[in-house]
Amino acid sequence: MTYISIEMERFECAACSTKTEEAYLAARCRKCGGALIPIPLVDRRVKRSELESLPPGVWRYRELLPRVEEHQIVTLGEGGTPLLAAPRLGVELGFGGLLIKDETRNPTGSFIDRGATVLASVAKRDGVRRVLCTTTGNLGASLAAYSAKAGIDTRIGIHPNTDPGKLYQMIAYGAKVEVLSHLRPAPNEREEATAVTAANHYLLEGEKTTAFEIIQDEGWSQPDAIVLPVGTGGHLTMVWNGLLQLSAAGIIQKPTCRLVGVQLEGSPPLTEVPEKRPRRSRGAGALTELEESDPVFLNAAARAIRDSRGFGVKVSAKEAIGSTGELARTEGIFAEPAAASVIAAMRKIGEEELLSKDSRVVCIITGTGLKDTKAISRIARTAKHIVTREQLVIKPVQLGATKVSILRLLRGEPLFGYLLWKKLKEGRSISIPSIYQHLSELEGIDLVRRSSIARAKGRERVIYELTRKGLAALEAASRAAEGEKLLLD
Repeated sequence: MTYISIEMERFECAACSTKTEEAYLAARCRKCGGALIPIPLVDRRVKRSELESLPPGVWRYRELLPRVEEHQIVTLGEGGTPLLAAPRLGVELGFGGLLIKDETRNPTGSFIDRGATVLASVAKRDGVRRVLCTTTGNLGASLAAYSAKAGIDTRIGIHPNTDPGKLYQMIAYGAKVEVLSHLRPAPNEREEATAVTAANHYLLEGEKTTAFEIIQDEGWSQPDAIVLPVGTGGHLTMVWNGLLQLSAAGIIQKPTCRLVGVQLEGSPPLTEVPEKRPRRSRGAGALTELEESDPVFLNAAARAIRDSRGFGVKVSAKEAIGSTGELARTEGIFAEPAAASVIAAMRKIGEEELLSKDSRVVCIITGTGLKDTKAISRIARTAKHIVTREQLVIKPVQLGATKVSILRLLRGEPLFGYLLWKKLKEGRSISIPSIYQHLSELEGIDLVRRSSIARAKGRERVIYELTRKGLAALEAASRAAEGEKLLLD
């Protein structure tokens, strides 16, 4: 009879390897303040047949997760995502045994929902009433959704380049959002709330269920390799952790599955831990979720890759963006570029013969492209089978008073979002996130564009300017307003 055994809520510091039993939500290493990685130990026993009899999803593995009571579980139906054969893409890449673990099916469209359900459940268990976080996108959307389900107040600080699709999710879920000039630990109410980052140890606990599902869907056997984006290094680390747990319990043999970590060109190599977070690339496209993540678990991820006899692959922004369309066209899965980077990596792996062409390889697609407006517009611009925007018959743009005011200010001179807010807030109630939302919408219909990035008081500022189409729209709005005035007279 086969069992899985585990005890939770013991941790190791990712930075200094100190062991600790800190179990509260925002715990950090007492010695150096580093992020914590869960350590599984023998305690509970679960039969393989019991797991197979439970409904699919993250909480199928409840006995392997932090202790919470049934009524404390906060779930939106996350996990249980399909492991799909990808024959058409496999033909293009030269791998006949290519599989896709489609994490875009999660409630907010990201694998982070696996961690958010665990984090929110522990928060509910511990009576947390407010959480704070800074994020480049997917974490904020997921945390906002699960906090809403749990009735927990959420305050989120976001990067100015956070995609509007993710910003809209956060706002829709009721989170209070602040646009930051740079990612800093936000909020001034730290003493009244619990700070959460992508390095949270309870978030990691949920992410390891990706590995459990892959192995179970493969009939409790191992693929030859699992390919996934590195990001913080946490997901990759926990996939290996999950494999080790299953092996220790006798569910699988000693892990033979190789892990492949995908990074953007210019990222710190998997053999080094940077002193500072890598600077954002100014390349062909901003892959925020891939390049802005703070690689706090880089050491642990490097160890996982080394122990699994795996390797790292770096791809360019252009290659990742191109793979977004390739994956959608061949297998009907629309991923954000950071997630599609694994497809770009597979092409390089094939060209350099880093894996045998008959290998059974699982590519984890970590997030959907449906909330990535930049990805959508990039694909539309490069597609050859549709007419261009200029060829379409576009109805006159209907602009509200705030957008018209923004266009008028930009007609005078290029400005950054915060300065626009200062000029517009006089005499009206408007938030900074609203300004960036309006700017993003105006940018989406080509009425404004980003002209440059300047530094002011040590911070980066995205400068916006009026386009020729924006000037025409402003003049049309002025004529319409004049016409209404004449009618009233």
